[in-house]
Amino acid sequence: MFETIFSEIHQRNPETYLIGIWGRDGLELEKSTYLPSGIDLDLLGAELADVLAKLDHLEVTGADICIEYISGQFKIFVYSLNAGYFLLLVSNKNQITGKLKFFLNLKKDQILSLL
Repeated sequence: MFETIFSEIHQRNPETYLIGIWGRDGLELEKSTYLPSGIDLDLLGAELADVLAKLDHLEVTGADICIEYISGQFKIFVYSLNAGYFLLLVSNKNQITGKLKFFLNLKKDQILSLL
């Protein structure tokens, strides 16, 4: 459903390892991975579990909220879509935040139309 949008985000931000949409209930709606060789999938999974657990205590609204979290070799972004869903993106630490946020803002309406 979101594969084309995720692919466009990755093409403009090649530092991206994972893009996905999750519900506030913690359930994954859809995700795509773009893992280069040498990335430890178990470590990435542990980081995602940690972030999702922390989001359980955070009120993510429809406002344009982007939370950036750096942990180990990853930069993790949580981008609110609406009161029910958020986009989670994992990249390397060289990801340029402003460039990513600009492109996510361009794609937000297209993503919301599919929810």
